[in-house]
Amino acid sequence: MSLPKIPTRRVTARHWALAGTVAATALAAGHPAIAPHGPIAAAFAEAGEGGEAGEGGVVLEEGPAAFLTSLGYFEGTYRIAAHLYLDGNRDGAQAHLDESHHAYYEDIEDQLARYSAPGFRAEAEAFTGAIAGDAGAETVRASLDALLAKLADTATATGATAYDRVMALHALLALAAAEYEGGVYEGTVEVPIEYRDSWGFYDTARARAERLAASDDAALARAGRDILDQLAGVEALFPSLVSETAADDATQLAAAAGWAEIIALRLK
Repeated sequence: MSLPKIPTRRVTARHWALAGTVAATALAAGHPAIAPHGPIAAAFAEAGEGGEAGEGGVVLEEGPAAFLTSLGYFEGTYRIAAHLYLDGNRDGAQAHLDESHHAYYEDIEDQLARYSAPGFRAEAEAFTGAIAGDAGAETVRASLDALLAKLADTATATGATAYDRVMALHALLALAAAEYEGGVYEGTVEVPIEYRDSWGFYDTARARAERLAASDDAALARAGRDILDQLAGVEALFPSLVSETAADDATQLAAAAGWAEIIALRLK
């Protein structure tokens, strides 16, 4: 079973103006977890005033950070399908795999070769096969665990720096904010797949931040904790993956993306 193709997704300048405004407010109030200063604070203030990121969207860093973000697209898709299946929505899980355009394996084969990374095709096929064959919760859960472990091995092969790892989180959270805005209007889920994608990218970023927080490296652990602080309460935006209603303001996701960039600069 092939997986659908990843298109180019962009976060508009509107998201970054929003993130800049919110985080600037947090700075003015004296945020308890992070207190950027000097060039980092100045850079963030400039970004907030200009409302731009690169060319006004999610502009991936070159190298490992971009590849880690691409892997996050896959992970988010798998997390969504597994969540739907394990929640009893088996047809919905299959439909999401069929309709998603964020996880087409052939798109990353060149990057896998560049980093001599192990890849995860066999594990992905086992997982999608378990969903398609309605193999049961235990098999689907086990195949997801094996797939996530292989994705982690693939990510490790890049030799990503701490900065790369956090910038990938920044990109995933920015994309989550954009997808939420695209899927939810005035509290109504109008485009369910974008709403689900938002949760998948957020949940992937959250899981990665938890791994950072558990690191033996003090700087990485602090970065993970700080990002998790920013994500506290975000889960409330997603009452369920099949909900017809949701919060009409995803400001916190956009703000968390902005903070993740600040935290990455702290590690550079």
